[in-house]
Amino acid sequence: MGRILRAVTVVGGVAATVAATVLVAPAASAAVSPIPVGPIGWVPDGPVHAVVSAGDAVYVGGNFTGGVAALDASTGALRWTGTANGDVRALAVSQDGSHVLAGGAFTSVSGATHKRLASLRVSDGQAEPTWKGAASGTVRDIVVEGNTAYFGGTFRTHDGIAQVGLGAVSVDTGTVVSSFTTSTDAKVFGLATDGTRLYLAGNFTAVDGQPRASLASVTISTNSLDSWQPARGCSACNTYWDVTVGQGTVYVVGRNGAAVYAVDSTSGAKLWSVSANGDAQAVTLVDGLLYVGGHFGFIAGQSRRILAAFDPTTGALDAFSARFVTSYPGIWALAGGTETRLYVGGAFTAAGPTPNRFPYFAMFGVS
Repeated sequence: MGRILRAVTVVGGVAATVAATVLVAPAASAAVSPIPVGPIGWVPDGPVHAVVSAGDAVYVGGNFTGGVAALDASTGALRWTGTANGDVRALAVSQDGSHVLAGGAFTSVSGATHKRLASLRVSDGQAEPTWKGAASGTVRDIVVEGNTAYFGGTFRTHDGIAQVGLGAVSVDTGTVVSSFTTSTDAKVFGLATDGTRLYLAGNFTAVDGQPRASLASVTISTNSLDSWQPARGCSACNTYWDVTVGQGTVYVVGRNGAAVYAVDSTSGAKLWSVSANGDAQAVTLVDGLLYVGGHFGFIAGQSRRILAAFDPTTGALDAFSARFVTSYPGIWALAGGTETRLYVGGAFTAAGPTPNRFPYFAMFGVS
């Protein structure tokens, strides 16, 4: 949640559907070690629901004391702990790197009223007191493009404006971007952007009154709904929890029948999908692989406990497999950073080999 698109090596535009459940990539393709390398010295006291990295820092949000924390991107050493009074579900960094935008279920940060949106200084985690963003319900994701922050969630209004599931504000001031009026008929759980289009995923059936099956896109330059209209990954796949995009392909994660689903960003045609015995809830591209987290124990016909990796072009399951303790509700946040780390957040109680360590948040090294 709260991802900024990063450069990755992905080949998109595969024309045919791939039966990914019978494909297994060779072990040599695994880019991430299954042994966590951190964090060192910081242990959250509750689940992690959002992660974003920028420069030499990684920012972590969730339902732990303070709601948000800043860590050293390499070691995980704590830099500061925030002061949100509730769950932080979304994080994004301003393009100048000076602020972290936070969204969630909180109503107060730094002792002042900030209803489910806030702008925090990266230097100390304190909220900007005059920043104006606000929402009537939980904010589930934020992406930044230029000086605009797009956010999605379970709200029906923001800053007094009726706009279901979506909103946009100025990164600098938090004032409403009035030209962005796109609205859904239900919840938005995930957002992503390629710089040209904003992709939204959730459990909606319509956007701006037009039929859309839980996935849609908006052209940013005109703030207009695109005709792009992918079909659902399966008949029961009515909820997508997260979305990411890379070089011509949009990836969403959701219900068991099509836990991971890849579609062409131009035509909306299905490229590949895999099933799982539980939901997939987070997705990110790191070092040429697609990493997927959730509360599954089997995915693509193989044993993988709550975290798996795939070839993003073919959907072939990668050999990467890590140990986690506690499968449900599993992983809710994935992010890559500086090409050397995979960050994993969720409700697991330990990661990596025994003795048990790294509850709720783990950092894996990229080779």
